[in-house]
Amino acid sequence: MTADVTAAGVRLPVPDSLPPRADVVVIGGGHNGLACAAYLARAGRSVVVLEARGQAGGCASTVDAIGARVNICNCDHTMIRASGIVEELDLAAHGLRYLDVDPMLIGVGWADEPVFIQWRSIERTVDGLARVDPAAADAYRRYLDVALPAAKLVLAVQGGRPTTPSIVATVVARQRLRGANVLLDWPRRSLVDVLTSFGLPSWVVAATHTVGPAVWGLGPDAPGTGLGALGLAIRHLVGVGRPVGGSGAVPAALERYVRAHGGRVVTGARVTGLDANGGRVHGVRLADGRRVTAHTIVNATDPRTLLVDWLAGEHAAARLRRRWAAAPAEDGYESKLDAVVTALPTPRAVAALPEDVLPEALRHVPTTIVSPTPDQQIAASAGLKRGLIAERPMFFLNLPSVLDQTMSPGPGAHVLSQEILWTPWALAGGWGGRALPWGWLEQYASICENGPELLASVRDWRAMTPPDYEREFYLTRGYVPSFPDGVMSALLGRRRELSRYKTPVAGLYLTGGATFPGAGVWGASGRNTARTILGRH
Repeated sequence: MTADVTAAGVRLPVPDSLPPRADVVVIGGGHNGLACAAYLARAGRSVVVLEARGQAGGCASTVDAIGARVNICNCDHTMIRASGIVEELDLAAHGLRYLDVDPMLIGVGWADEPVFIQWRSIERTVDGLARVDPAAADAYRRYLDVALPAAKLVLAVQGGRPTTPSIVATVVARQRLRGANVLLDWPRRSLVDVLTSFGLPSWVVAATHTVGPAVWGLGPDAPGTGLGALGLAIRHLVGVGRPVGGSGAVPAALERYVRAHGGRVVTGARVTGLDANGGRVHGVRLADGRRVTAHTIVNATDPRTLLVDWLAGEHAAARLRRRWAAAPAEDGYESKLDAVVTALPTPRAVAALPEDVLPEALRHVPTTIVSPTPDQQIAASAGLKRGLIAERPMFFLNLPSVLDQTMSPGPGAHVLSQEILWTPWALAGGWGGRALPWGWLEQYASICENGPELLASVRDWRAMTPPDYEREFYLTRGYVPSFPDGVMSALLGRRRELSRYKTPVAGLYLTGGATFPGAGVWGASGRNTARTILGRH
């Protein structure tokens, strides 16, 4: 039995005790691991989730820092709202409630580029483009005519357990293959190639890249990034929402669901190895020497550590282990600054907009993205490989407490969150001091009409860089794993350990952002893995 305690105004569960055995052990208490555990517990399996940190939730967490509640990563959620998980598990009954974000994003540049505002409404988005550039509005309509059927197809595919027959059946039944040509064509092309083929202007291309392939660490000219062009269409279909209380409300609701169905979530339990022999898993070993016996293990952390380090000597996985060991380890490349401020920053380009284009009351609701030009993004991609940060980085800026009063740090104050893309773990010259992170806030202030007031209003702040994510979240080299392939890879069953969740070792499965359908607060990977396990047993 668990109890709740109050910490910083938030109800936190007391960690469960560690059982000696379970039907299923899930390694990693991020939202995918918890989603997998939730479905398995609902099916009657005895499940224990082992989380190395003192709090479950992983990078989807909301934590106490700088006298406020701050999200570890961006607070905007899209794909989880299309996954069906919230409804299937009735997470509303476990405390999850979403607030709609509309407009969904505001895109500005570093110079005099027009402002791109994407609303949930297609017509309102197109009307805004037409006020600036009628040709851009026409190009956006041409893009959506092609992209919307493909976006619906992607949403249908991610919702099915990815055996080839089930995906194909889903596609045929729901979409009658409309948009399939896009899934065959766009993954072979670059984002720039796809979007410019419709005549979309560079400032729309740049914004689409920032919220798409740039988050994957790829430049807009990289082959395979063309599928990222579907992001604009998907947001029109699904919308953007923020959980009340921060992004961490999702893993918190999942954790409560797991416990309500007899599962256990044990924090401070760092797994350091597997018990496996004869081509089958038998349990896990913890850093403190304890063991848990189980015949089904689900890894929801970096698969590289498990496959390369923990399966050494296991003959059944020898070929898979060699393939992973031969591939270079990935480096993290994202940082985040959080500050408590009393001034709301407004970019000059946004402040100049007429009230009927963007009402003043909505200017601080969505995330504002700051994008260099596509050519500058391409140059920054080359610099990233050399450990360099661009002079004009890509930023995500939001003020979660404007929309969600539960995130307020106090009267007259707000939380400002700034994500900075392409800040390499292996930074040339090394990481040190606070001057560089503070400089990112100064850079944003330089394009705001009240920049000096913003900087003077900062009460407290902190920065999380790739080395910080490595140290605090056990992310090797600060890297958050992400599924490396597209929808077609899942359709064709390539890299089966990632697209089908199964390994050659009986009872050993993978889930998480490194597996299909990918990273972000989504949860479909966790659900799909649970379905795969239940389908085999």
